[in-house]
Amino acid sequence: MVNRNGIGAKFFIVASVIVVNSVGVLYFARDSVNLPQFLNIAFEFIEVKLQGKSNQESSAVNALRSESEISIGQNSLKPKVNSEVRYTQSTSRIGEHEAPHRYKCLDKIKPPERKTIYTWTDGKGVKHISDSPRKLNSNTSVQVAKIINPEAISLNFLSHNLPFDVQRAVRGRVQEALDAFAPVTPIESMVPVVANIRSFSDKGAYEKYSKRFNLSTPTSTGFYSSGRNESAILIRGNKETLQTITHEVMHTINRYWYGQVAKWLNEGMAEYSESPGSLTNSAWVNHFKSNQPLALTTLFEGTESSWRQDPHQFYASSWAFVAFLMSDNQDFMSRLLLLESENGCEELSMSDIQRLYGRNIATLNSDFRRWFRSKLQ
Repeated sequence: MVNRNGIGAKFFIVASVIVVNSVGVLYFARDSVNLPQFLNIAFEFIEVKLQGKSNQESSAVNALRSESEISIGQNSLKPKVNSEVRYTQSTSRIGEHEAPHRYKCLDKIKPPERKTIYTWTDGKGVKHISDSPRKLNSNTSVQVAKIINPEAISLNFLSHNLPFDVQRAVRGRVQEALDAFAPVTPIESMVPVVANIRSFSDKGAYEKYSKRFNLSTPTSTGFYSSGRNESAILIRGNKETLQTITHEVMHTINRYWYGQVAKWLNEGMAEYSESPGSLTNSAWVNHFKSNQPLALTTLFEGTESSWRQDPHQFYASSWAFVAFLMSDNQDFMSRLLLLESENGCEELSMSDIQRLYGRNIATLNSDFRRWFRSKLQ
């Protein structure tokens, strides 16, 4: 008589193998196959778990789906003559950099830990070096050889389609941004940063990937997901690609160093990072040949809707005000960043800015305008 329990067990094992294998195939083919939404969410949950996120970050799977967690950049971030028609032409990078007003606050990203290197000698007298201790027997002597601090900035290129020259240029440009903002950043906030960069050479593949994040427009060519700690970039010309990556990596640095940051400050720093310390190298200089910056009260209180209605003015004014702070008032900039790094999910308010400046907003606006006229007009 056939053992029914034995047949049932074999059937269960075979079925389990088939299911696991099918799930694996779907996971690796998900960029080229339209999967049900619940599978995409499940895969993202597994990825977050495997990346060692904290419980707070792990619960960001649902927050990942909201637009309010995404910082989006379009094309070259430079205002172009033919880019005034917003959200319809893919030649404009100015578009929907979503402000960091989250449905779920994740605040700062935890920095990587230090790595300890061990050395030991086995029973044959062979010396070994490893990042984990090994005791081969009771007579094996294990010693700590060195403690390696993580890099200040670690750029992980998740795709292998970026030209080497662009990768090298990105490293140089990001280092320049770090060097520029380090003097105004509280030392306790300058933790190691890991920036993950996923690049796409095919626009269709990029847009398909973007749909996982419920982006509101398909024309953007770069965005940063704080929940996933990843920048997704569409490769174009080397210069435009470099600018977009640098901009999005600055959002990554801000998330590690300061946590949730007011939109005008977050975007202003990202714009400034593209040409740190140089006003003439920014295309916003041309913008201001025929435009005045926004009043600071308008900039500080800008809503999602107002940013979408007039993106050029908000991005340009954010860049100009950050350039003003970095040029003429670094102490004030340091106080702003210190408060942002300490206030968790709260963002700078008008009263915060006025208190840290020591004078009213009208005086700050006058000082900014005076600098603007001397430097940009």
